[in-house]
Order: sequence, then structure tokens, then C-alpha cells
Amino acid sequence: MNAPDNKQQPKTVAGYIGLCWFKREHFADHRQLMSDPDELFDTYDEWLKSAHQIERTVAAQGHRVVRVPFDPVSFLLLCTTRGMLPDAKARSQWAAMETERRYRHKVRG
Repeated sequence: MNAPDNKQQPKTVAGYIGLCWFKREHFADHRQLMSDPDELFDTYDEWLKSAHQIERTVAAQGHRVVRVPFDPVSFLLLCTTRGMLPDAKARSQWAAMETERRYRHKVRG
């Protein structure tokens, strides 16, 4: 079993924390896009169990969790334009940016 994906602390946006959320049918393919596939679990079920635990932990800390459906095009565009590796740090930043975009009105009051 490999380590969970979330070595990077999720970033808070106005009380919301976005988590990069994979779909079962695309997990293996999307995992292979990453520069650190060993940081993700080997199977979707293992990843999902860990993701649910992270959701519970984050919610217990008083934050609202946003499941950000993984979009490989926008994720890789972020990585390319910012010169980032497609890794855990980039996944965390991408999820935070998508969360900020969705909840911008709450961030700016």
C-alpha cells in the first residue's frame, strides 16, 4: 500500500477546503499522469477510503469540504503555465484555485 495523496496540507478558502476528487473509471489513467504516482494509492478503493477519512478530519476542524472533480486538462494547464510538476503539491494548489473560483463571492464578501 502506498502513502495517501494528501501530504500537502489542503488550502483553506473562506472556510472551504477543496480536495482533488477522482472518479473510479478514470483513476488509473489519471494516476499515470502524475510525476508522483507512488504518492497515490494503488487502487481507487484505497484512495477513496483515505479521501473519506480526510473529509471527516477536515470537517471536524470546522471547515467545509469541496470535492473538486479532477479535470486533467485544467490541472496540466496549471502545471505547464506555472512550471510545476504534476504532483501532490500541484494537486493541492489546483484544488484550492478551483475552490476559490467557485466560492469567490464568499471570499470577497
